[in-house]
Amino acid sequence: MDLENQHTDPPYESWEKELQSYKEEIQDLKMLYKTIAEHNSTIENELELKNEEITNLIQQLRKYLSPQLYDLIVGRPEKASLQYQRKFLTIFFSDIVGFTEISNETDPEILSSALNDYLNDMAQIAMRYGGTIDKFIGDAIMIFFGDPEYQDDRIHARDCCRMALEMRHTVKRIDQHWVQKGISQGLKVRMGIHSGYCTVGNFGSKNRMDYTIIGGNVNIASRLESLADPNAIVLSSVTKNLLNEDYISHFKHSIQIKGIHHPVEVHELLAYKPSEMTDNDPLVAIKNDGFVIDRIEYDQSIHSPEKLQSIEAALLKILAQIESLRT
Repeated sequence: MDLENQHTDPPYESWEKELQSYKEEIQDLKMLYKTIAEHNSTIENELELKNEEITNLIQQLRKYLSPQLYDLIVGRPEKASLQYQRKFLTIFFSDIVGFTEISNETDPEILSSALNDYLNDMAQIAMRYGGTIDKFIGDAIMIFFGDPEYQDDRIHARDCCRMALEMRHTVKRIDQHWVQKGISQGLKVRMGIHSGYCTVGNFGSKNRMDYTIIGGNVNIASRLESLADPNAIVLSSVTKNLLNEDYISHFKHSIQIKGIHHPVEVHELLAYKPSEMTDNDPLVAIKNDGFVIDRIEYDQSIHSPEKLQSIEAALLKILAQIESLRT
């Protein structure tokens, strides 16, 4: 064999081939990295869009649920089920007086706008006091206190009454706006409050359920609302007994409600006046078991909020004293 004529690649040629192979491999890796990076970027963009969609859906869901129920659903990882329990609650009902007549005599667009504004204001007040908005039934509102967040039976009753009083005050303001919009009847609202044991939880089917309350005490609250005078708040003796002296009310009468085996005492809630606002009142002085009324003068030309508040507190104090003497 002629070794001199045998062809062999010089070492540097072998190195060049190996280097070229590495360069090609690096180029392939670069292309793969670029493809993966582009793919990851696409996935990230899609995830961001999906997150935005989910966030928007959750925000829309929040509008259909009370804050307490929303937190209950979003904060629980387990599936919702048809569960319920017995709890002591304070129940509130309200509806607009003569709404059918108002609907027949008012332009639908004007009425829809006015009604939505009214319901929005009422909902904001309810949420401020921690009420769970069960539902809007046309112009009627159903709210309860004590679930899903529970504090104390007395606190729930007092918060509900404070809520109702603020609602009534707001209704008087909205009434003027309704008249200005051409709703001649204006806005008058009845309100009823009762406390008692109810069944609260999810009711319905496995695919469509509703978080609500049922029971005889719910019917009592609804019945009380229907008996209230325009812009009046009535409550049962059960709720009244949960209030302290800061809440001024008077007994109206007892009624018999279908399905309830005992008469229900009806009281009208007049005002909430903390003790420090009515103590040392210059217009009304408590004396032994009675009271002394000083002369009250009011000049119509002088519109003083402080004077009006003092007179209102005095009159409410007189009513409270009369009520205590009556009982």
